[in-house]
Amino acid sequence: MSVPPQEWFEMHDVRRRRIANAVWIPLRLAQTKPLPFPSGPGTGIISGEELFFVGSVAFPESNRAKAEELGWSDIGIGHSEGPYAFKDSYKPCEVYQYNEQQDLGVSFVFQQHVGAGHPPVWHLSQDLIIALGLIREDTSWVRPQEGYVDVVREVLEPDGSMAGFVMRSDFLRDYLAARRLALRIAIYRQRTATLRDASHVTWVKSGLVESRPHDRFEARAFETGMDGSLRGSVAVFEMWRTDVDEGEEVPIFPAETDSNTGGRSFSFERKGEPVVRVMGELWREEWIEPALRSERMRGDKPETDLDFIIDGAGSRLPSQKLNNEDVGRYLWFNPRVVSELTSYRGSSLEWYTGDTGSLRCSPDYRVHFGVNQLGLINVYAYDVARLPQWQQRIWAGANVLPDGGVSAELLAAQMRSRPAKTVAPEALFLAEMAALDEDFTRTFGVPVFRHHHATDAIAAKIHRFRAVDQQGLLALAKDIARLTADRLDVSAMHKAVGKPDETLGSLKSLERLLGNFVPKEEARKLLTPLVGIYELRLGDAHLPASQIADAFLLAGVDTTLRLVEQGKAMIASAAMALAGIRAVLRPGFG
Repeated sequence: MSVPPQEWFEMHDVRRRRIANAVWIPLRLAQTKPLPFPSGPGTGIISGEELFFVGSVAFPESNRAKAEELGWSDIGIGHSEGPYAFKDSYKPCEVYQYNEQQDLGVSFVFQQHVGAGHPPVWHLSQDLIIALGLIREDTSWVRPQEGYVDVVREVLEPDGSMAGFVMRSDFLRDYLAARRLALRIAIYRQRTATLRDASHVTWVKSGLVESRPHDRFEARAFETGMDGSLRGSVAVFEMWRTDVDEGEEVPIFPAETDSNTGGRSFSFERKGEPVVRVMGELWREEWIEPALRSERMRGDKPETDLDFIIDGAGSRLPSQKLNNEDVGRYLWFNPRVVSELTSYRGSSLEWYTGDTGSLRCSPDYRVHFGVNQLGLINVYAYDVARLPQWQQRIWAGANVLPDGGVSAELLAAQMRSRPAKTVAPEALFLAEMAALDEDFTRTFGVPVFRHHHATDAIAAKIHRFRAVDQQGLLALAKDIARLTADRLDVSAMHKAVGKPDETLGSLKSLERLLGNFVPKEEARKLLTPLVGIYELRLGDAHLPASQIADAFLLAGVDTTLRLVEQGKAMIASAAMALAGIRAVLRPGFG
């Protein structure tokens, strides 16, 4: 039989850990966990569970000594964190009072008892939410300024009921530092199991007590019945009124006396199969200290600074020295940085000219960039140095030695105030695809492209910086094919020129449509780049090198170019193909 070992009840695994060292800190928790051992017939286990309760209150340094005297009964989940009106004062919801009119600290979680049969409603401090710029999404509060990272999460029981809130330690400590508070948490854990035999537990008769300052553990065992009731003699006492007159319409009962009450008592012995209930309990208080600085809320400078390569000799300057609008320096980055930055929710890539645009890792921070002749990313140093440090770390990880000069188009825009009049193929591709769809819909009543839920997400990934390696280039081809050949609506084209006698694929159907306006050879030539890109979508499936080379040739991509330039050329080729198709069909659209 598999039964919980003695060590499980003694909680050595959790007692050696400190919540203060955890990534997620419980602000308030009342969680019931099932027994992590199989129970039922043949297991020796009748029942069991594990409880994990946490309460918390934040205190200023001036009240720390008093807070040290408070324990589970004072700041655990049993303490009232709601508002209360006294005769001569009022306690707001957030304020923690040990005695009336003695404000000691503040609470961050509030349990509202609505009554009328409604379950309690849990609330998170509005000040905490607003101060950290959080918004609620489902069961989490996220911070859009940092890529929508989860900051606070609800903890739910398996049945969906509320169990509490946990908060990311770094955000909590930043908030505590800004408010000059430290969080005192009171913890109660219980592990219990009802066993047929507990002889393997050495303290089953004597119990176990281990106590240290702010940390007390107790374990004990006692005999019960199968239903959990205590065994042995049970005494029952009953009392009732003897002056009840059911015929009296408005009865009035005098005070109870021996003359108007009756009673009896009896006892019995609880019998049945004896079992043993074994229990371990832990009470502990911990401090969650504030961070040494509040970078998010108070704008404190970080303890360590990042540095960036500024010249060909590999010299570096710290971010703080580059955080000057007149710094007069550019930085160089590996193009891989674009995919990493745009992997965050709320990020975006926007094009201004053929080789310049803007990157947003989060909605509030825009970085103007350029692409130089080697495909490297250039950014004015100040534009990176003024970013939040978590974004600077991403840029710093892709910082490289200067090579290939500064992007000519970026210099033209930022230093000469003469932006280039070129257009990025990424922008042209999406514009031409949308225009073709619009023209087709206006003429034939239906769009030529099918739209599905992933269309916008795929479109956002159509950029040259995907091509930082061969696999990335082929993945780019696959996504272009997913937006073009894979989305072409064959039935829409049949509506335009009639259904053919044979079954044709999407590109062949488009070629047949174009053949109604230009010679077949010209129609086939127009579609050649899209055909080549469509064939490249299988390039990562280990096609022979000769077939891949032929597909690149059809797609109009010079494979002697640098990879980023190949990606740019592939997108440009697809864009020009769409533009050529529109030009051929335009008379029909008219």
